[in-house]
Amino acid sequence: MVDSTELSVQGAEAIETGRIGTLKTANHLIGDREGLRRAWERDGYWYFKGVLDQNVIAKMRRVWIDYLQRNGLIDADVNVNRYNHSGFDGKDISVAELSRISEFSERNIHTMITEDPQINESMKSLLGADPFWLPIAEYRANPPISDPVADRFIYPHQDGFYSRGMEMKICWIPLDNIDWEVGGCAWIEGAHRGPILHDLTKPPLFPIPADVVSMEGWKSADFEPGDIVIFDLNLPHSGLTNISKDRFRLSLDIRVTEASGKVPSIGELVSLSEEQLTLRNERTGAEEIYAIDAQTYVRSADGKKREGADIPNTFKPRETVIVNSLDGRVATLVRSIH
Repeated sequence: MVDSTELSVQGAEAIETGRIGTLKTANHLIGDREGLRRAWERDGYWYFKGVLDQNVIAKMRRVWIDYLQRNGLIDADVNVNRYNHSGFDGKDISVAELSRISEFSERNIHTMITEDPQINESMKSLLGADPFWLPIAEYRANPPISDPVADRFIYPHQDGFYSRGMEMKICWIPLDNIDWEVGGCAWIEGAHRGPILHDLTKPPLFPIPADVVSMEGWKSADFEPGDIVIFDLNLPHSGLTNISKDRFRLSLDIRVTEASGKVPSIGELVSLSEEQLTLRNERTGAEEIYAIDAQTYVRSADGKKREGADIPNTFKPRETVIVNSLDGRVATLVRSIH
């Protein structure tokens, strides 16, 4: 992980002194495609308040709370987001697991969003086209941290670096009230128009150096259930640490694109070598063959780039994978969550 001491101290000071600005809302632009296009080009995101069905979000929140209760982090008779401060010693769960809940990936919890007709109608009104959901999702229940100052910015990054040329927008969805203390997420408004900031000399994660991330432009908000932030894959952003007294940061990240545009190939992995991949497309049933070269970002489960002889060992035979292709070669290869 990036050495973020300098950035973290700046981030903590910025939040406490109010130097981080507030995201612009885009509700007034719903139905105005040209207005939304201009806002996207200018800011790199749309922040919509209260547009997702509250019943669906409440059902998802219940899944998160059930999980935390089963793991002894919320008392059995407390049916709201309230940490009991029991700690993690002696439990079959860790803080790291709560930042990416693997059980939810195995259970395909994201389909509560992606297969809901009302959610899809809402997304169509926001995107201007039917949504095509990519099976890439991250489920988080970040607990409060013991040090309220250190590492407020968890990991500034640009998803576009790890997902080369992928036609997708990233959706960040709060499942409960997330204020400054709970942390949520922050974005550098307008920075999607600038260069990729990741350090190519520091594989395999290639972090953004702390000294190249200016505090200017960082934006966040106080989020509520039903809100959604949709943002450009090249927009620098970071999760914020949770310094609340007793709340988890309950959120879902998922990727989407317009079904009317270019969509990635998703399907069963037939074969994989250092030079070539064969995929059976789940939509068409056809086998597709793609070249792999030095520019291909073969992404492991922990986000690291795999190269050379490590590539064939990154995925299991017949595993479902996602391929973003350019001119017959793989630009990005990533594991699907279903």
